Formats: sequence, structure tokens, C-alpha cells
Amino acid sequence: MPKFSGSCLCGKIKLRGNGNINVSPNCHCADCRRATGAVYATMLFITEDQVEIEGTPSTFHHKSDRGSDMEKCFCSNCGSQVFGRNSSRPGILSLRAGIIDQTELINPTVNVFLSSKVTSTPINNQLPAYDKMPN
Repeated sequence: MPKFSGSCLCGKIKLRGNGNINVSPNCHCADCRRATGAVYATMLFITEDQVEIEGTPSTFHHKSDRGSDMEKCFCSNCGSQVFGRNSSRPGILSLRAGIIDQTELINPTVNVFLSSKVTSTPINNQLPAYDKMPN
């Protein structure tokens, strides 16, 4: 099982854990673009009980296009988004790839929400691709 660590930009929120990454999507939805300020978000989905969180993140709640309750967790000091939760995936955290110290663990496995991607964004055609989020 890979061990990992990570933190927000200022270090107020830290993560440590062991566990296998379930899936690692590149998400091209408008919500991820707005939340990250990038053309897509790369995430690592991992079982929540395999992650230890130090510090208390602030949260922002919204609904997904399918009506799921979404929670974005971020540092109130530096604004870095560190992880999220989705009510349709109980017990799973979506860690933001950019906070992970062990960059060799960042290996996207799928592209999702290609129906709303920025036209100029290059896509790895070797990965499975979906117009929306698959079930």
C-alpha cells in the first residue's frame, strides 16, 4: 500500500495516510474548473478511513449535476482546496492531486466530463473517457 502525505500551501491542513488509490480522474466539469482555477482537476479517490487529517478545513457545499451533495474542503488561511466528499460515494475522499508530496502516486486513470472541457485542453487518448461522470 502506498504511503502518502500532503498539505495546503501554508501547511495549516496536512494529510497522511496509507492506502490504495481507487481511481484517479481528471475532471473537466465547470465546478472543478471554478473551484481549482485550472482547466481541470486531478483527484485521487481513496477510502476515508485510510487518511488522517491534521487541522480543520473550511467547507463549501453545493449540488452536483446529478443532485449529489458535494463538499469542498479547503484551508481558510491560504485557500488551497485539499479534498472533497460526494454523497453518492460515502466513505471516499477525493484528494486534490496537487497537494500530494509523493508525485509518483499521481497517475490519472480516466477523463470525466469531457462534454464541458476547455477546447484547447490536451487529452490522453489512452485513458477511458466519459462525457459525464460514469456510475
